[in-house]
Amino acid sequence: MLKLGLLGGGLLAVSGAGLSLWPSLERYRARRALMVLDGAGFNVLAAACARIVPPDGDAVEIAHRVDETLALGPPEAQADFRDLLKLLENGLLGLILDGRPRPFTRLPPEKQDAALQNFRDSRIVARRSGYHALRKLCLAGYYAGDGTWAAIGYPGPPTIMEPKAP
Repeated sequence: MLKLGLLGGGLLAVSGAGLSLWPSLERYRARRALMVLDGAGFNVLAAACARIVPPDGDAVEIAHRVDETLALGPPEAQADFRDLLKLLENGLLGLILDGRPRPFTRLPPEKQDAALQNFRDSRIVARRSGYHALRKLCLAGYYAGDGTWAAIGYPGPPTIMEPKAP
């Protein structure tokens, strides 16, 4: 999913040093057991979901759906996604690459939008790829909820009739 290579590894090393500079702001907590993410990663994911999906979406529920989807993938993809969330949250990396010294979860909504746009428009392939993976998973989690189906004209999954016993 994310081929970080040497550049991505370097970004992770630099960003790891900054994790202790300014802690995350915990706005979102899991409502049930997590399968792939830890509480910190879940918090960042839910904050990103809140900015990516339409306002009627429940960011925590969508983040749970993404976590459950990640559990279906290989361990390498799971690790890459956890690393992506750390990169997004890291204030030191944000300062170096985008001029934003605060962690993603400590930014006001408009600055979170800007941080996501910086990922989307980055010259660094790992950031762009990470943004698209994050966006697609958040939107898939949003549209997986049956509350969104009517608005897009989807009647729901077909009903499968059980065969009658002889």
